[in-house]
Order: sequence, then C-alpha cells, then structure tokens
Amino acid sequence: MLIPWEILSEDSEESRNLLERLLEIGASDPLILDEIMRGVLHEEPCIKMQAASMVEKVTRVRPLFLTPYKRVLLTEFSTIEQPEVRQHVAVLYGRVMWDEWEMKQAVVLLSKWIDAEENEDCIKNSMESLYKLARQKEWIFPKFVECLKKASGHSNPLVSTLAQELLASNQDKDSMKN
Repeated sequence: MLIPWEILSEDSEESRNLLERLLEIGASDPLILDEIMRGVLHEEPCIKMQAASMVEKVTRVRPLFLTPYKRVLLTEFSTIEQPEVRQHVAVLYGRVMWDEWEMKQAVVLLSKWIDAEENEDCIKNSMESLYKLARQKEWIFPKFVECLKKASGHSNPLVSTLAQELLASNQDKDSMKN
C-alpha cells in the first residue's frame, strides 16, 4: 500500500480521517509501518514530520514493530537534522531491544542529542530513551547520569529543571539501594 503523503500533509477533514485509519491499520500491520517509515526519510519536511509522528504513535502500542528497522534507526534516522522530526525519532530508541553493539551506538547518539540539541522536546525524549536503556543495562547508567548533569546546566530552563528532577529521583533510588 502506498501512502498518499500529499493528502496527509493537508489540513483537511479527509486528511485527518485518513491519518486515523492509517494509525489503526499501522498498529495491526507491519507492512503499513514499512511505508510510514519510508515517509520519515521523505524529502518534504512536513511529510517527514507527519510520518515520524505516526511511527511514534504506532510503536507506542507495538514497539516490537521497530525490530526490523534497527539498522535504519542507527544509520539513516540518526542523521535527521529537522528538530520536529528528531524529537519523535528520539523516543523510538528506547523502545527497541538492542544487541550490545547496537546499544552502544544508540547510547552515543542519544547522549550527543542531549548534549548538543536545542529542541527541548528532542532533549526530553532523548533523556527518556536513554533512561529506558539504562534500566536495561547497568553500564549505561553512569552515562545517563553524566548526561543529566550536563543537561542540568542547559540554557533552557525546562530542560535544566527536568534534568535536575531526573537526577534527584535517580539519586534517591541509588540511596535506597545502599
């Protein structure tokens, strides 16, 4: 099935109805997700953004649908520069079951986005994904804490506050273990 991206990028009733139907179908059919994933790499920025949002919504209920796309996430999606797309893509990294090598690549990428990104939603979603990965593998936790410490000094007050809160809540958990 080819997705009519041009129709989806319009602001119309037809577009909203089609989007809802595609999300329902995409959550039950991995082949539809394949077409949506292609949309994230589309040349038109508004189509990229729409597709990234759709992938994020579908994989919220079907995270295993991302499994065949691990290489795409680590190569093609990792180079996306558009902040409105990257903020949706950042969430996806915490939903995948990575092998050890892939996990290291995802941690490096998320850490880079937390350190260098200006878009607060991208930073927040990168922190969330990195936290999910840190819960899977203990070796990631120190890197997660290091990123939070750096982000707590971010020029955006929402980012720095979130980082400080996450840092405090994770230190509380550490002190309970001891």
